[in-house]
Amino acid sequence: MIIRSAQELITSRTQTRSGFIEAALAKNEKGRPYIEQARTLRAYALTAENPQALLGIDAIRPALLTASGLSDKAFKYFTEADKTEAIRALIKNFLEPAGNEFAERTYISLSADQR
Repeated sequence: MIIRSAQELITSRTQTRSGFIEAALAKNEKGRPYIEQARTLRAYALTAENPQALLGIDAIRPALLTASGLSDKAFKYFTEADKTEAIRALIKNFLEPAGNEFAERTYISLSADQR
């Protein structure tokens, strides 16, 4: 393609708007699995008596690790004990202060981490 004038380099408002909408939809699609994971985490958390009880639910361990804020890449350098320590820090610093609302916090922490 040969550019004949500077005018040909200008993106129209409609094209720009369309690009932003497309990018937003792509973000939403990328985040969908994390939202589902957050819903599952919340459902299990609602069955727990307290935040510490979450450590005993193996089905949500991956979600708790994600909620702790550590990346998948970081986990390559972590032992299982290190991962448990990260979950304990999440519980102590974020879930326990929420009191009886800790189950809601699990959902919020996992959902927000993916934005």
